[in-house]
Amino acid sequence: MMAAMILPPLNATAIVDALSASAAAMFAVEVYDSVGSTNDVARAFLLADGSPLADGSRSVVALAEEQTQGRGRCGRSWHSPAGANLYLSLGWRFHGSVERLSGLSLAIGAMLAEVIARDFEVDLALKWPNDLFHGERKLGGVLIELLGEQNGAIPVVAGIGLNVSMPLKDTGSIQRPWTDLASARGSQVDRNSLAAQLINQLASGLTDIAGGDMGGWLKQWRKRDFLHGRQVVVEGSPTVAGKAAGVDQHGALLVNTETGQSVVAGGEATLLEIGAAG
Repeated sequence: MMAAMILPPLNATAIVDALSASAAAMFAVEVYDSVGSTNDVARAFLLADGSPLADGSRSVVALAEEQTQGRGRCGRSWHSPAGANLYLSLGWRFHGSVERLSGLSLAIGAMLAEVIARDFEVDLALKWPNDLFHGERKLGGVLIELLGEQNGAIPVVAGIGLNVSMPLKDTGSIQRPWTDLASARGSQVDRNSLAAQLINQLASGLTDIAGGDMGGWLKQWRKRDFLHGRQVVVEGSPTVAGKAAGVDQHGALLVNTETGQSVVAGGEATLLEIGAAG
């Protein structure tokens, strides 16, 4: 694995200067040295009176050099060392029914994978419901929070964590195999360029979703499905075990079991060692 180096700092001006006109109009960009969680920052912008988002006309992107209380799914901590990776959260107001947001974490994962393949030449797989993988190692993840309806809109916080140049020191707390973009690409990645390209794609993709085109992004997700054809178990009530068979139009996982096909709307799928894709 490539040894990490100190990367150039995140720079709000450099990021904004690289945005498309539509992305710059849609998002206010904020960069912080250290925060508890960028999701907390984005949530505060959405909920605070007098913020740039108070009239619902703007969204925010919060980035930080480090997170002291970074979070993943199921309350897990997200290892967030300073100056090495990309910790980005967007706060966005969706005008429509909450049902239309089913599959949002998958759609955003597909947007991220599209940018990273196109602009940084690293092909990623997407593991239901919210993980990005290179090979058999996790490279990033997405964490979605839907807040209570306000003035006819649904505030949405989408947190994105991407390993860019993870320092090897103190990674013992990461309990699953991981990698980073520098290792996958074989060279370092400019985080400001990465952030700008991701924000451009998110602006375009979220506009698609606001217009009702979630299905197009789920189609893109299916092309990168990490679990398809592999044996999985999804903990829950009840626990479901069988062969992963893709996702439905709402982003729910389809699992072919001994008794038929199960539709799993939530939970975490664990890949079993037995049963290669096929």
